[in-house]
Amino acid sequence: MDRQTIIDVQTRLLLRVVARMVAMLPGGDGILLRRVYLVVLSMLRPAESAARRVIAIAETLVTITPSAKRKAQPKGGIPKGDGEHIPAFPLFDLRLSFRPRTKRVAGIGPRIRPLDGTSEPTPPPPPAASPDDIVDGATLMRRIAALRAALENVPKQAQRLARQLAGGRTRYRRVMRPGRPPGHRERGRRAVDYILADCQSLALMVLHEVAINNSS
Repeated sequence: MDRQTIIDVQTRLLLRVVARMVAMLPGGDGILLRRVYLVVLSMLRPAESAARRVIAIAETLVTITPSAKRKAQPKGGIPKGDGEHIPAFPLFDLRLSFRPRTKRVAGIGPRIRPLDGTSEPTPPPPPAASPDDIVDGATLMRRIAALRAALENVPKQAQRLARQLAGGRTRYRRVMRPGRPPGHRERGRRAVDYILADCQSLALMVLHEVAINNSS
């Protein structure tokens, strides 16, 4: 399977995942039930990772001069044509952080005792999060829009990635971070899990092949 075929096949599969996520979202103000938000987010993260790997493969087909400068994205993202803006799709995985996390537990605040020895009743703890809570899904919807826009024009994203690499980012610090990709699920059985696994393997294979050819 050549690179362009890989790009075309994986892009079609990812656009199906995007369509499935969009079908789960209500229109309008972006207010979601927490359970819907979490399900869509669990699909979005591996889909974004898979798309970055497709774009990385597509970038190997781009020819750009070494002196090319990184072209900045327009402020506010990419215009959709209706007054709104789609944020630029992030081309690089977030780096892993090895700093220890400080666990914060929601509490009821400091207890203050009056000087006269009396005490006030302890207020009840805050209610636990419920799957039926209402949450704001506007950011989630913007991320999905950015992912769809990137998949609908992979060559443009590949050119954008090539300019960023030529503008100073080393080939070693490519799209993919070391280890498992963001959104990876051990023993994942969803379609998006298989797509991410395939894109990860294919991207590693293609980039390794390119590195060998460039060194010879």
